[in-house]
Amino acid sequence: MFKLCIALAFGLVAAFAIGLAGLLADVSLAAAFLRSLVGFLLAGLLSYLVAFVLEAKEWADFNKTFMSAPPQGEEESPSEEEGTDQEEETGAPAEEEPEEGGFTPFSPENLNRVEPP
Repeated sequence: MFKLCIALAFGLVAAFAIGLAGLLADVSLAAAFLRSLVGFLLAGLLSYLVAFVLEAKEWADFNKTFMSAPPQGEEESPSEEEGTDQEEETGAPAEEEPEEGGFTPFSPENLNRVEPP
């Protein structure tokens, strides 16, 4: 579906540019329309073929999957009871361990400092 959307976008841009150039050059309306149609088809076909070849050669991956299943054998997150020990000792809620690739705000404990030379 992504390849079709890219082809449509390139085709529309090409058709608009060709049609506008034809109208500014005082070409008849029928000729400008036919040129725009041919430009739309050629640009769309060419961009679809380029996207198809890029995906076939595995140089680009247009099938983006944002949600993936967790790897098998991964343990589930710790229960709520385990996090209450630190809360009872300090009075502050326990900090949760971020998932791999998740966002972690800077704090003095996790900030790596670099000494100047």
